[in-house]
Amino acid sequence: MICYETFHQDFTDALAQSYPETDQRFSFRQRIIPTLVSPYVLELKRDIRDQAEKIVAAYFRLRQTPEWAAHSSKQEPVVPDPGNTSALMSYDFHIDSDGALRLIEINTNASLSLLVDELHRFQKIENVFSKEFKSEILATFTQEFNEARAAGSFKSSDRSPHGSTDLKRIGIVDENPTAQRLFIEFAMYQELFATAGWDAKFFDPTELRFVDGQLQAKHHVATDEDDADGPLDLIYNRNTDFYFSAETSRALREAMMAKAAAITPHPYEYRLLGDKDRLLELSDDGFLQSLPLSDEDRAAISRSLIRTIEVKNVEPEWMWKERKGYFFKPRRSHGGKAVYRGSSTSRGTFHSILAGDYLAQEMVPPPVVTFEGEEEMKYDLRFYVYRGKIQLSCSRLYRGQMTNSQSPGGGVAPIRWL
Repeated sequence: MICYETFHQDFTDALAQSYPETDQRFSFRQRIIPTLVSPYVLELKRDIRDQAEKIVAAYFRLRQTPEWAAHSSKQEPVVPDPGNTSALMSYDFHIDSDGALRLIEINTNASLSLLVDELHRFQKIENVFSKEFKSEILATFTQEFNEARAAGSFKSSDRSPHGSTDLKRIGIVDENPTAQRLFIEFAMYQELFATAGWDAKFFDPTELRFVDGQLQAKHHVATDEDDADGPLDLIYNRNTDFYFSAETSRALREAMMAKAAAITPHPYEYRLLGDKDRLLELSDDGFLQSLPLSDEDRAAISRSLIRTIEVKNVEPEWMWKERKGYFFKPRRSHGGKAVYRGSSTSRGTFHSILAGDYLAQEMVPPPVVTFEGEEEMKYDLRFYVYRGKIQLSCSRLYRGQMTNSQSPGGGVAPIRWL
């Protein structure tokens, strides 16, 4: 029987060895709750991994087609193609009763990647997708910067270069970042970026300004003593205002429209892949058949889709009778917020769903697993992806609702591919 407390202590000690500056400033013991990281390892067959690679590659090829970009660009608000793709996205799946992967969502600002990477080392589990994940991530951000700079007119900041590229200053941006539950991961990225000679700091979107064609920092929210004013070369965007449509994101939107800084992940990628409207459209078999894809890619997308319908476009009484076969999700939701299981939805809640901007998604229950000495746990799968290539995988183990993160023995766990 695994002792959760001992595992938590040993794992946070390992994190402190890998990220000593982060631990000294913010303390992994205090910031990593025990139920965030699981002591277990999920074992899955290679077939699941093969399916994931085919599905991810198919969606990226879809993303690259001019027809898909032209179709998606018709939606409001307008967002330009910045020339780069997006770093650290994830594809999240359930496994259905036939052993097929079913796509829950494509997440353009996925969290927990560095913790999952450390879990692989701590549990001595091979990351079959990348031998040097951290080095690959640094190369990803370099590529994002270079592609965005080539597509735009901006120049890197005028500080003396510290590394092998012109990328020098990074803003890690989220709403009130130091108060975020996973702020410690931002600090880990700050320390990782420093190994490449990049100066990274945390910002709330309101602490940025767009002046004289540059995205600049007004001031920073971190505890550092040095000055943070000046142009930013790249934004590692963790903000969930996906289209920069809120007034608080004005500086980010102005910089995006002017192509004045590299932003990753960015609204254009969300438009192409992360927006739930794409799942709605792909659920139309006729629309999917009209796309310029190979039969293999079309089949991979079709088989993985969890069918999605627009609640306001169906007859309410039919929807009420069929509700047990669906989840109800807000069109612009993230992280499982305001999501309702149809089988436990009351009449009152259902009326509020009808009045809101909701999608109904076919219910594909999460698979379950039992570890020695444990009661049954549900799980989903997450694959961290860049440009159609998987870089890292994990499972998320839980009881009840996954968003609670309060299950003893639950949390993110590495996958051993058999």
